[in-house]
Amino acid sequence: MPPLVSICLPNLNTRPFLEERMETILAQTMTDWELIVCDSYSNDGSWEFFQKFKNDPRVRLYQVPREGMYAGWNECLKRVKGQFVYFATSDDTAKPTCLERLSSVLSRYKDVDLAICGYEAIDEASKVLVPQPGNLGKFYGAWQAIPHRRAGLLEFFVHVGFYGPSWGTMTAVLFRSRLLEKTGGFRTDCGSSADWFWAIRTALFTDTVYMPDVLATWRVHPSQATKKHHPLPVLKHSYRLLQQAVLDSQDLLPASVTDVDDWLATLLRNYRGEYLLQLGLDRRTIQAKPMTTVKGVVYGLLHEPRYVLARLLTGLTWEQEFFGHEEDYLQRLMSKMQVPWPPEPVGSDWCVTGKEPVV
Repeated sequence: MPPLVSICLPNLNTRPFLEERMETILAQTMTDWELIVCDSYSNDGSWEFFQKFKNDPRVRLYQVPREGMYAGWNECLKRVKGQFVYFATSDDTAKPTCLERLSSVLSRYKDVDLAICGYEAIDEASKVLVPQPGNLGKFYGAWQAIPHRRAGLLEFFVHVGFYGPSWGTMTAVLFRSRLLEKTGGFRTDCGSSADWFWAIRTALFTDTVYMPDVLATWRVHPSQATKKHHPLPVLKHSYRLLQQAVLDSQDLLPASVTDVDDWLATLLRNYRGEYLLQLGLDRRTIQAKPMTTVKGVVYGLLHEPRYVLARLLTGLTWEQEFFGHEEDYLQRLMSKMQVPWPPEPVGSDWCVTGKEPVV
């Protein structure tokens, strides 16, 4: 009989974190799972470490080609047998009740294919880091403390508008394996943005149920595969990939979105603004970091000449167009494009909290 949850553990040279990773899997209170380990021929002792679990009938070990992080993720997905799928990324951890709580959400809401929970950032020594407020927190506000259901189109807008998946880390996500029939696996040609683009497409096939309980972690350390750097060429390339990801899903978007004049540029305004701001073409930057502005002018004249000339003609005054608050812009855009808001409060017997939100 197939297991309830397929746990995917792709790995490449993360031996220092595997002991804790495996401990948190074996400690899960929900025990109806299989573990699929796909190791990309690690040379740090990872594969040898996994051998101690080869006699556990729930554990399946594979060595797969070293073709990139998301290729390893897809190798895991090829082998899932469970009703639900969970990514236990090899350098992160989860609370013992993570699978039990998330699977209970999807078991209750059978028309929903994806459930997410709260998470906390930890360092190399597993010390919890102080959370930093972000625009996503400002956008959802009090709803982040309330169990609720997010319409698929709403999550689509949030994924696109805030430069990444609303859930932050895949360790905070459980989804039905049937969802893969609609979305496919992860792209392998877009670096660390693959889970973001998967989230964008996924949102157009299912609502999401959110529970505020902190059940997962995301480890921040110097060697992590998804450590983000944002030099200008990377931002420009990511912007082009984002354009294509949204266009690839155009047929799934309602007319209330695509009938708006210049709908694609309007939808991606926040991300393009983030890219253009890195040119440093404003008086604050030229005073604090003049070389940033000089480099920005040189790069901009090659790649964004019309924008640079427009900024120079203003005398590098404060950039009003893009210094607005992303969450405010997104709310106005959602109203214009008829995106469902607010989220729908849901039952709380499987959550810590259950009071009505104050919004």
